[in-house]
Amino acid sequence: MNDFNLDAEIQTFIETYLSVSSNLSTGTSIEQQRISYEAICDHFNYPHPQGVETRDSEVDGRHGKIKLRYYEFQKQSASKTQIVFIHGGGFILGSLDSHDDICAELCAATGLNTVSIDYRLVPEFFYPVHLDDVVDAYLQTWQAKSILVGVSAGANLAAALCHRLKTSTQAPSGQVLIYATLGGDLFDLKSYSTNANAPLLSSDDIRFYRTIRCKDGELPLDDAEFYPLVAKDFSGLPPTHAFSANVDPLRDDSALYVEKLKAAGVDAVWHNEPGLVHDYLRARHTSRKATDSFQRIIEAIKIFI
Repeated sequence: MNDFNLDAEIQTFIETYLSVSSNLSTGTSIEQQRISYEAICDHFNYPHPQGVETRDSEVDGRHGKIKLRYYEFQKQSASKTQIVFIHGGGFILGSLDSHDDICAELCAATGLNTVSIDYRLVPEFFYPVHLDDVVDAYLQTWQAKSILVGVSAGANLAAALCHRLKTSTQAPSGQVLIYATLGGDLFDLKSYSTNANAPLLSSDDIRFYRTIRCKDGELPLDDAEFYPLVAKDFSGLPPTHAFSANVDPLRDDSALYVEKLKAAGVDAVWHNEPGLVHDYLRARHTSRKATDSFQRIIEAIKIFI
């Protein structure tokens, strides 16, 4: 860890994360990875801010029922602006509970109603089922202003949704992507080598999550809905704020994505967070750097209101 010049707060976060997870290695079974991830989510879970109320619901999608969780702050239900949150977890992990406290805090800090989508996971369901779920749920919960917030694999799904719906009258008003996986491993980006063995996510881990995502490993690497960075046309996509951790193989995915958006005339900003690692939102109450980044994420969301 010290090779990456991480401060004491982030080093402690990483040590705790690895200790709690027991064994989150992609070399273990999916079952073991899910057990480890749930332990991490439980350990770093924080109480909801006062005034946030939640309710669970579901909608019908083309692949079956899709579970949702709604967050409302001080009963401001008249708002026509909402956050649509898409969790991370490498497409094999995560649920409505895995980022529940983050959603509640975003709701309270922005004052916006928030809906979190529980899409189907790999390997029980392969690509594009998880994206179909997100699109189906988004369209059925759409508000006049819908702001996508995606984390890691969820950021991939947010960007893919924007690509699929960019000519729709229900296209998102903006997207905030947080340590997004967008296909940068196809572009020989520097962060995949300099951060190949970064704490909490390695370049080998990314290749594992990519390969397992499709049945029989048949990867549609030229499909912008699978890897948004390979799109031929970035025009017409919504304004974007992309946040990356500097000590993360995925760092340069966000940089290249923003570069391509700006070249197409889209308003886009890249925020690279020094001294932070993948999944740093879980350190937002214990690391000053993570706290400050979370505040910048909140401010980025508010820009789209």
